[in-house]
Amino acid sequence: MNVSHIREPGNFGKRAELPTVVITKNGKSRSFVIRPGLLAALGGLFFMFMVGYFGATAYLIFHDDLLGASQARHARAMHEYEDRIAALRTKLDQVTSRQLLDQKAIEAKVADLVGRQETLAVRGGRMEKLLTRAKSNGLKTSSFGKPAKVVPQKRPAKKLIKTSQIDVQNVIPLRGELSGLLLRGFSNDVKTVPTSGTLLASNTKPPISFSNNGVFGQVANDIIRIETSQIATLDGLRTAAQQKTVKIVALLEKMGIPVQKSKTPQIGGPFIPADASVDFTGYLDALDFSLSNLDEITRKAKSFPFANPLPGQKTSSRFGLRRDPFNGRRAVHSGLDFRGKRGMPVFATASGTVIHAGRKGGYGKMVEIRHAGGYTTRYAHLSRYFVKKGQKVQSGKKIGAVGSTGRSTGPHLHYEVRRNDVARNPSHYLNAGRRLKKLL
Repeated sequence: MNVSHIREPGNFGKRAELPTVVITKNGKSRSFVIRPGLLAALGGLFFMFMVGYFGATAYLIFHDDLLGASQARHARAMHEYEDRIAALRTKLDQVTSRQLLDQKAIEAKVADLVGRQETLAVRGGRMEKLLTRAKSNGLKTSSFGKPAKVVPQKRPAKKLIKTSQIDVQNVIPLRGELSGLLLRGFSNDVKTVPTSGTLLASNTKPPISFSNNGVFGQVANDIIRIETSQIATLDGLRTAAQQKTVKIVALLEKMGIPVQKSKTPQIGGPFIPADASVDFTGYLDALDFSLSNLDEITRKAKSFPFANPLPGQKTSSRFGLRRDPFNGRRAVHSGLDFRGKRGMPVFATASGTVIHAGRKGGYGKMVEIRHAGGYTTRYAHLSRYFVKKGQKVQSGKKIGAVGSTGRSTGPHLHYEVRRNDVARNPSHYLNAGRRLKKLL
């Protein structure tokens, strides 16, 4: 590269030549003219760059505190981020722990509800037998066990257990109705109760209470309603059985029939009114005992001649003094005569044992049955009989047919009630039987 100055012709005088840059490569030359303006601009830029560079270098050298402040700000920002991350982790741990506690509470409460429902189902077997016995004794199970009132829900949920007036059909709740509750997400429905240092029955789990709203609360209320209804049913039936037993005993004693008192266990203690918290088995045992007494007194009552031997037929001759139909003389009639057509069925008026089946003097064809308490009944003037001596018969058993055998003026039934072989007025027993039939 060569730089040269070009001179103008002498006739124009001398003047400064422009700087020229000549570049020679491989025998070829190229020249560039550097004008003063461009040169000045390049020089100015270079000067400003150098001034800025040296100024910044001097500032950084003499101001170390700026770098330190920047590092301090960076460190504070890092600490703030770390604190926020730690707080978020703590909050996440709290949420996770709360969810685990809620899940455990839900599982515990569902297990409790399922257990209580299983208990109701287990009770149902024995309770159903007792209700069947009560029904056979004429006690109406639908008269008791009205569900207790429950405070209405603000947000009613779908009921899982249907409750109605207690009867044999709905005493036993269906199993499995609580399965799947955990899948429905009812964590807000359960509240844990602090123990406050109290020793728990299980020594492991705190007591759990239901909130008034939600499915758990509704199911708990329904189970409580069923338990209350069951207890009310048992207690009501027990009271009804006792009252019925007392009425039957009073009727028998009025008829002069001795009644052996039921054996009462030797027990005692202060009177404490029973409520739903008492052991359910106690209510079952109490009802069982009352029904056993009622069964015993009912069997006893059925062993005495209270039934009608010819139902629906009127009497033609009463018990006591009357004029003899054959000789017209005053005589004693030892029984009742029932009008009836030949062949009409005659029924035993009480359970007992046949002690005579055949002809007997003026009775004609007669059946005599021995009952409890020294009682016997006679059915005379029969056209035929269907039992034999020594046969045991039940009350209402067909034993013969109306006829006119023996000392008789026409088809009818002569019926006698005797106690210790002394004739008694059958009308008294028939009247008592009509009252007793309402109880039996």
